Amino acid sequence: MSTSESGSSFQFSRAALRLLAVAVVGCAASLGAQESRAPAPPGDVIGVGNFAHIVANVDGLEVGVRQDFAPNPAIEKLGHTEGGQSRIAVVKVPGIALGIELIEYKDIKREPQRPRFFDPGAANFAMRIRDLDGLFPKVAAFPGVKIITAGGKPVTIKTPNGTLHAVFVQDPDGFVVEMLDAPNAPAGEGHVLSGSAFEATVASSEEGVKFYKELLGFDMKLGTAFNDNQEMSSTAGAPGASFKQSTATIPGTSVPFTLIEFKNIERKKLSGRTQDPGTTVLQLVVKDVAALTAKLKAAGVPVVTTGGGPVQVVPGLDIAIVRDPNNMLLELVQRAPR
Repeated sequence: MSTSESGSSFQFSRAALRLLAVAVVGCAASLGAQESRAPAPPGDVIGVGNFAHIVANVDGLEVGVRQDFAPNPAIEKLGHTEGGQSRIAVVKVPGIALGIELIEYKDIKREPQRPRFFDPGAANFAMRIRDLDGLFPKVAAFPGVKIITAGGKPVTIKTPNGTLHAVFVQDPDGFVVEMLDAPNAPAGEGHVLSGSAFEATVASSEEGVKFYKELLGFDMKLGTAFNDNQEMSSTAGAPGASFKQSTATIPGTSVPFTLIEFKNIERKKLSGRTQDPGTTVLQLVVKDVAALTAKLKAAGVPVVTTGGGPVQVVPGLDIAIVRDPNNMLLELVQRAPR
């Protein structure tokens, strides 16, 4: 919920990915006024890839790189989805080293998760937008898009860091996108100036920070207090709630990473599997996937990948999937030096 801080193709995507497509195609350079961050030093984690959102259906969008359904034993073993097939669409967002993948599965049982933003395991991507009010009617017009901001449209709110104009929307599979207006943006064709943050909702800030700090080497700063600003909570689709944020920069990158904990609102912890619509997967590039997977497994972290160790997807690309304390899946990726 970055409003409180300083700052191929598919049919789900006729809604949310299409909302990205409408905005991202033809976009300009990233907003100069956006907060710049120095890259965090690498450790076991040395970079970031894309984040993936599992969707019910992937047809109808004119953007991205598409991979059709096909049997792939390595991919099936990777996500413990033996017998199933998957296909993917990718959208690149300017100004941030993080892309968006939409993945659809078939020939395997799926259970939609339908996350709400305040449910542990839900995720949110924040974007800086040129002319939010001009873009919003196009976003709201697509079937299946849910406007979760109170009042059903962009709102102007006051925060400790200034006045912001923003709206939160949710796609049919539950992924939340925050769009923050950039009032001093230069003229241009595209609406999305830059991605600004990846955010994940947690049941316990202390538990989440401990996991990412001690096991993955993130320099996370634990939030010290809950924010009771009801304008902010209502804007994020969590009326009546208070929230606390813990922040880091993903090692080896300048990508902001935020854990959000809500209270004073009913929450349900998600339990989605790799193939279930509404599940989020974050790719982290790592130095030694076998060693890190073994370290996490020894610490009691669930390994999703069949056999409990990395899979060679193609020569020079080894990946394992593990589950964080809030059921967000982490895809640990090791690439051979070129």
